[in-house]
Amino acid sequence: MKALSIKQPWASLIAHGIKDIENRTWRTHFRGRIFIHASADKKQKPNFTREQNNAMYNYFMTDGIRPKTFSAIIGEVDIIDCVINHSSIWAEKTIQFEAFETQKPIYNWVLANAKLYDKPILNVKGKLSFWYPDVDIVECVGCGNKFDSETMREDDEEEKFCIECFEELFPIYRDCFTKQEVKQQL
Repeated sequence: MKALSIKQPWASLIAHGIKDIENRTWRTHFRGRIFIHASADKKQKPNFTREQNNAMYNYFMTDGIRPKTFSAIIGEVDIIDCVINHSSIWAEKTIQFEAFETQKPIYNWVLANAKLYDKPILNVKGKLSFWYPDVDIVECVGCGNKFDSETMREDDEEEKFCIECFEELFPIYRDCFTKQEVKQQL
């Protein structure tokens, strides 16, 4: 699946389903599901409008959401359209000055069906435009969340589980893996 790097706090706002538009200077014809990658840039000081602040207020106050994750894949979202001058509070507008003169268009990518991962896939370096992650991202058979396959465990049938699900479903193996991991580190 393709990924798109987005600066914080916008990446978290998209993953939480708060922000339904991604503004870009280039049009996309792609429609479908993508990974949301929170880029490494920690210097952003966003200026939100009153409407945007109101849209975020309940999430930040009740759920304690804080966009602290950087250089990580934090969720997924569908791109369902690409338009100019969408009505969303998150859409940046393209201004037409005179009859034939406009600024360079700002494309509003319309997003839907956002999913925030319970645990982000950390230490993933982003890129410009669409890109494919260098890590193998796999869905856990137990909980359905996605993880880097390197951090997962397999059962006898080679089905992949996150560590928490594996230990819950196969508690007899817990001590075996702990002893193996200790030996490997020595």
